Amino acid sequence: MEENENGEVSRFGRSPFTKGLQPRVVLGLLFGGSLAGIWVTHIADTLENRIVTWLLVVSVGVLVGGLYWRVALFDRSTFNNLEYCRYVQNRWERIEAVAVWGAILSGTAYVTFSMSNDPFGIVDLALAIALICALAIWGGIRWYTDGSTRRRTVLRASLLLVAFGSLGSFAWLETGTSPFNWIVRLGHVGAFSLWIGGAVWHNFVVLPTIRTRPGTASPVKSQAQKFRRHLPIIIVLLAVSGAYQTDRLIGLSAPALLQSLLGHLIILKLLILVVLTGLVIASYKRAN
Repeated sequence: MEENENGEVSRFGRSPFTKGLQPRVVLGLLFGGSLAGIWVTHIADTLENRIVTWLLVVSVGVLVGGLYWRVALFDRSTFNNLEYCRYVQNRWERIEAVAVWGAILSGTAYVTFSMSNDPFGIVDLALAIALICALAIWGGIRWYTDGSTRRRTVLRASLLLVAFGSLGSFAWLETGTSPFNWIVRLGHVGAFSLWIGGAVWHNFVVLPTIRTRPGTASPVKSQAQKFRRHLPIIIVLLAVSGAYQTDRLIGLSAPALLQSLLGHLIILKLLILVVLTGLVIASYKRAN
């Protein structure tokens, strides 16, 4: 047995395939579960509309969850080597750029599709303004902060709020019924956003950094451990909000779930959440 890049012992040794397998599995399951969820809520839409909606949810989710990690969990003072800190920051900035442009492009397509079905409303306008503001703030982070860490932190916190605001607009467009249903939907997509953003950060920032800069292991592992503490709450929120939305959509009876395509997709989402929960429990056991 040997230790893997997380400091955990692997019965398979240090093969490149097994070392980072679980985080990749988690990320893949989150992508798959979110796609199934979009298929459920947009079953009557065209294929193009469903794909655009999924890309919007994933892009904004990565932005919200990743920015939360960057603003709330990342601590540059824990790095002994400034070059290592910059390496971590640069890796996130590349992901941040992809997420911003993904949200802008998919959001533009989403609003366009929405206008083809319904008149352009105040919530569509709010989503469009939020996306434009996100692009402007991201531009300020990239080019107009003069290297000031404090200004970048303030702008990133603002970008996080704007991105979450765009999630709120999206959740209202998805429900448009009552404040309570909107809050439930927002809680569902918000919990997913935190998890997908954390999973992307773990796969594309934490693991590559530990592999190429072993001296960063302690501070980046500490960030990962802080994020792990959020997962039980995220899982409960996804389960409860998902059950409520399922009950409103087709009901929770066995015939409703077993005898329709919607029910099959919901069962698939449930199975994915069960597997993800098992992986989280396993990671807690290894950590202890």
